[in-house]
Amino acid sequence: MTTMNNHAVRVIEAPGSGIAAAYAGWLLAKMGADVARLDDDAPSENPIGLALQALAIGKRSVTSQEELRAALGTSDILLSDDPVALESFAGELSSIASCHPRLVVAVHSIFGLDSPNAGVPAEALDAQAVSGVAWALGDPAREPLTLPPGIVEHEGGAMLAAGALLAHMLREQGQQVATVDIALSEVLASFVAGNCRFYVHHGMAWHRSGTRASSSGGSYPYTILPCADGEVCLCGRSKDEWRRLVAAMGNPAWTDDPRYQSLRAMGRDYPDEVDALIRPWLANHTMAELGKIAIDNNLIMSPVRSIAEVVATPGFAEDGFLASERLPSGEAIVPSLPFRIAADRSEGAVDLALQMLSVAPTPARTLGGENGPLHGLRIIDFGWVWSAPWVGTILGELGAEVIKIEHGKRPDTLRLSGRIFRDGKEVEGPTDEMSPMYHQVNHGKLGVTLNAKEPRAVELIMELVAGADLVIENMSPGSLERSGLGYEQFRKANPKIVMLAMSAAGQFGPLSQMRAYAPTMSSFAGMEGLVGYAGEQPIGALNVGLGDPNASVHGLLAALAALRFAASTGQGCYIDLSQVEALAGVLRPYLIQRQVTGRQPIPSGNRHPSMAPHGVYPTSGSDRWLTIAVADDDAWQGLAGMANGQAWASDPRYASAGGRLADVASLDPAIAAWTARWEREELVTALRGAGVAASPVQTVEEMWRDRHFAARGMVHDVELPFYGTDRIARAPWRFSTFAPRVDRPGPTTGEHNEAVLGGQLGLSADQIDDLVAAGVVS
Repeated sequence: MTTMNNHAVRVIEAPGSGIAAAYAGWLLAKMGADVARLDDDAPSENPIGLALQALAIGKRSVTSQEELRAALGTSDILLSDDPVALESFAGELSSIASCHPRLVVAVHSIFGLDSPNAGVPAEALDAQAVSGVAWALGDPAREPLTLPPGIVEHEGGAMLAAGALLAHMLREQGQQVATVDIALSEVLASFVAGNCRFYVHHGMAWHRSGTRASSSGGSYPYTILPCADGEVCLCGRSKDEWRRLVAAMGNPAWTDDPRYQSLRAMGRDYPDEVDALIRPWLANHTMAELGKIAIDNNLIMSPVRSIAEVVATPGFAEDGFLASERLPSGEAIVPSLPFRIAADRSEGAVDLALQMLSVAPTPARTLGGENGPLHGLRIIDFGWVWSAPWVGTILGELGAEVIKIEHGKRPDTLRLSGRIFRDGKEVEGPTDEMSPMYHQVNHGKLGVTLNAKEPRAVELIMELVAGADLVIENMSPGSLERSGLGYEQFRKANPKIVMLAMSAAGQFGPLSQMRAYAPTMSSFAGMEGLVGYAGEQPIGALNVGLGDPNASVHGLLAALAALRFAASTGQGCYIDLSQVEALAGVLRPYLIQRQVTGRQPIPSGNRHPSMAPHGVYPTSGSDRWLTIAVADDDAWQGLAGMANGQAWASDPRYASAGGRLADVASLDPAIAAWTARWEREELVTALRGAGVAASPVQTVEEMWRDRHFAARGMVHDVELPFYGTDRIARAPWRFSTFAPRVDRPGPTTGEHNEAVLGGQLGLSADQIDDLVAAGVVS
């Protein structure tokens, strides 16, 4: 039993909640909120059930719905991921708002509370289908794959926690927010909207490509290959990375051939040929040996690790990320928060994360106005690529001023993705200014170019930080400090500054020097080894690049909590987020399952531990697929009624959930033979009408045109420099009294130098010209 802190944010987790609401509640509880839930735990070997047991840790249990309902009047946040169960527990949303005007109701669902698909039967599988996630995973000659059950629900839960906390913070400042509406389909679509542009806008398909990303993501290597005792993930984006790999292999003679000098040609045109040349070297080394070679040679390479290896990671235990807990099913090592929050940047600093939401609110100033609820919040963004920059962009959509600082000669890597195509034709113009992925990740920001190697530039940055609330970065540990910047310097200029540092594996400890891209992080964290066809070797999820947006969502939550803490206490803080730990944490169901059962979780295709059928099935036409998820016996009766006359529909083996799960290997192909005769949209409509969760597996193009996303205001037309109008996806949350604003692209290089350096820091035009000439403004 957890006792109540009178100053803590008070949260109720509605009965009937699944992974998403349970994870949202656990995150808030872990940061000091008082979270009450109905005590309904039971021993289980089902990975979802095991995860729910672990997510109850740190919460205050009550024994009846009546007791929980009585607490609504004194609570701040109500969490739910089942709108039907929520209404049964607390009434309609309008009724909740009138009876409990101080309460923020945060609801997670598959399609949202109001949309063309609201109310249709749906499971997390449907969200992966309509968002385009499933389209990108698997073998191109076989059915699409999905991420294992429980993983994407954690993503939705993290966004639910962030949205609920933000709404509560705004309420504390006098702004009215009654409802937060999180649709898992939109969470995943926002991930896809960023990642797919790395492919489709550069002349590559975004389509399932086996154990590699489509066209190697444009540059070799970007793949999973076998080694002596398992598999290893290899990534490289630059010539320097390729040269280091070649040197580690001993500079074999074939690497001198001009054919193997162009990373783009190797990645797009003949990656299998290059794989064949690298395989013998990999076959002579174990995963452990390759892991050491990667560290010694600064390579982007990681073993595809088993869950047991992840649990045994020394660095995870040393920093407290993995710790032993008593569950109803037995003792298990479970994940904690993937970030530490401290008053200073030092190894061993006291972790303040557990106190973030237990302080009494005393906001220093009121934010908001017609420019958005966060107008008045200022963010300094040193981020590059995706994970850190997207945190600032999400807050910027709600009115925060975000100043992106780059070096003009070493800009954000997203600007450097190469030639850009539209409708199959190359777009003329400066590619570093028109990259659609850059604008998706950075829209709405101000752009300043400063050379941090110059002392005067450091002074200017310090002046900007002095008037800011939050600094964001995702460089290698110590990069800013080596430039004379960093949190210790920032807090001298601004004691209330919050800094979010998002490195691959944290700022300190044995893993801190890890160099990584999203696929090597997810390989190290254990995710890639879980994705594959049932009973076969892992195929991975390289096309999705989950590591970046997953880190963004967790970083967003940590930053919001720290900003509230700073406003309440006058004390700034340093957030040390490990992107690898953030990924390992969303694998909670499988980390615990491995320990409780003693068995390594293996790829299970699209199957679910408690639903059958649950998968991706063919329809008529080439590469046309839909999902079917039967959650209970009523849904099975709806499916069987539609398939009247099919032998499997009346087979007594499949009449119960237990029977269907036991014989799913025979059931799935029988259903596939039936669905293959249907037109996709016709069958989806019929199945939904029969009470069965079903959705089309959409291509990226279909996702952008989907009426659901259009009706929800997910997609906005924005004029990109030199490119023309393109679609930008907003952050995946909706609030009852305001909407995210997406009305301009990311900044061109140095676009706002005069506005920021002149308008905010008071430099004259002549002074700025002198700084440009001196290489300070670069």
